[in-house]
Amino acid sequence: MLTRIVFIFILLINTLNADLLYDKIQNLITTQKFQLNKSLIDLLFKNRSEFYITPDLLDYRNVLKTLKNNGLLDLKFKNPTNLTISFNSNTDPIKSLKILNEILRDMGYSYYFTKETTYLKDTNQLHWTISLNTEYILDPFMLLNELKNRQCNIKNITRLNNKTWSYDIDVNFAKISEAVKIDKDEKIILSKPLRPYMLEVRDTSVLYIRSRTLNNWYPYIVFYDKHFDILDVIKTNRIYKKYKTNVPRETQYIKVGDMFTLLNIKRGLSIIVK
Repeated sequence: MLTRIVFIFILLINTLNADLLYDKIQNLITTQKFQLNKSLIDLLFKNRSEFYITPDLLDYRNVLKTLKNNGLLDLKFKNPTNLTISFNSNTDPIKSLKILNEILRDMGYSYYFTKETTYLKDTNQLHWTISLNTEYILDPFMLLNELKNRQCNIKNITRLNNKTWSYDIDVNFAKISEAVKIDKDEKIILSKPLRPYMLEVRDTSVLYIRSRTLNNWYPYIVFYDKHFDILDVIKTNRIYKKYKTNVPRETQYIKVGDMFTLLNIKRGLSIIVK
């Protein structure tokens, strides 16, 4: 009797999992395409446990990889179309925006505009909606890879229609991928910047910066905490060959640039933290 109860329980769990997995696949590729390819989908997803992180959380990266590799994820519009994408993060709204902008830039999306930005202070959550005119849907598999590289996780993906997508993102352990990590007493030499330098530091109290020969550096330095909230900003209107400053407590990121143009530091900077 006990064995039969256990069997029924396992069967029920597998059935619920199948519904969650298949419901999401239908949402991502459309019900019509799901029905047309049901036999193939049954074969591809027969080992259902491989597509779950927990019993109620899908492994979206594996699901999308399987769909994409088997030609089931259609990412092309017939004509250039206005695509709307919403991102919902569970914490650190400023840091989340920084990471998302960084990801979109790295994926080649430079021209988009913000339709809505909502910050819920009580829950520290961000809702950001953008729109762009494109011939291709933003590739969700590539997006998840970029998020993974920054230690972000996807909690849910919803395709409201072919022109509207929504992503729920966990950024609790997120990092800024472009930040160069520098340890105490370590010296790093930074080459010509395409953007202001971003440094990642820990328990740092003093920052030393030396401008390379023939630069004309007007220091612009911003200190951020782990949530990417600004702790302090340094702006100067005179040229420095070297600069020393105290670092605010709780600093985790430091942005270093030039007050006027990055061409002033095109030969790079040398940096030491203490």
